[in-house]
Amino acid sequence: MATSARPQPPDLRFDPRPEPTIRDVARQAGVSTATVSRVISGSVAARPQTRARVLAVAEALGYRPSAVARSLKLRTTRTLGLLVTDIQNPYYPEIVRAVEDAALERNLAVLLCNGADDPAREETYLELLVDRRVDGIIIASSGLQERHGAWLARRSVPVVLVNWAAPDLPLPAILGDNRAGGRLATEHLLSLGHRRIGHLSAPARNAAAAERLGGIGDALAGGGLDPGSLVVVEGDGQVAGGERAALELLERMPEITGIVCYNDLTAIGAVRALRARGRQVPADVSIVGYDDIALSAWVDPPLTTIAQRTSEMGRWAVRRLGELIGRADGAASGDGSRMEATGDGVSGSLGPPPVILPVELRVRASTAAPRESP
Repeated sequence: MATSARPQPPDLRFDPRPEPTIRDVARQAGVSTATVSRVISGSVAARPQTRARVLAVAEALGYRPSAVARSLKLRTTRTLGLLVTDIQNPYYPEIVRAVEDAALERNLAVLLCNGADDPAREETYLELLVDRRVDGIIIASSGLQERHGAWLARRSVPVVLVNWAAPDLPLPAILGDNRAGGRLATEHLLSLGHRRIGHLSAPARNAAAAERLGGIGDALAGGGLDPGSLVVVEGDGQVAGGERAALELLERMPEITGIVCYNDLTAIGAVRALRARGRQVPADVSIVGYDDIALSAWVDPPLTTIAQRTSEMGRWAVRRLGELIGRADGAASGDGSRMEATGDGVSGSLGPPPVILPVELRVRASTAAPRESP
């Protein structure tokens, strides 16, 4: 009985034929290498017949122009750098996706760097991005100015900030209205009848922490309560840190009925701490988060939170950086060296005030009226 032949494995042998070069295309098309370069780049119009012949030969040979050579000639790599605080925080992937989508629409590549909240690692990535000759850098890392203010002051490429602003440096920036967010979260608890409210904050290096705390104080004062009586415990912006901070808050304020958290991860940790102490959310204690990460709608109970416009932030950053890159290219020296960027990316100019986006309260099941109103 005949047996069917076994399928043969693919031929993985190395192909010794060299990659086609611009000279190969020029020789077969009967033109100069300069003509091929102009046709491929589209920088100068060529006769229709010449253009068609060059493109046909390039396609037949499988010729691909060198991205490195093109970037050296045009002084641009069409690549953006993106540095985020910690990619494990679900807030940052939303910004990354928005930046990537906006960059792809403009035929730009993005080099993503995860700082992991490590100063040495952040510095390494900042230098690496410059060494890779990115056209500009987007920084979504609120503690960066404190750790790398000197680097930002002497930066050699345009820089745009997302979710924070550097008050001492005139860099273009976009962020949510943190003070308004803290106020909205607290006003929501006050409207439900809560009067024994605490706050789980973040380290002082997080620029948004002070602003959100200020908004909480505004709401307390507006509700007839003493902002100075607010019990604040510092967390680290993560779930475990939120859990530890919430346990400390319960020790210091056993009668608490409402907690405003620095972010959603802190709020998730607070829910865990309350359950560990036999308290129910929101029956015993109401919790408000911040950021409205995707996970906040799926935890138990779903979090009431303050929503930020992360997608709008990312898209604005790419658009603004593109404007700065274009202006920097126009101001670059004729020898191909990069300009010394100051202000908003053009020597001698000052950046505009940061763009402040409104935030929105999203009410879900983690907040309710207290069992007994005072």
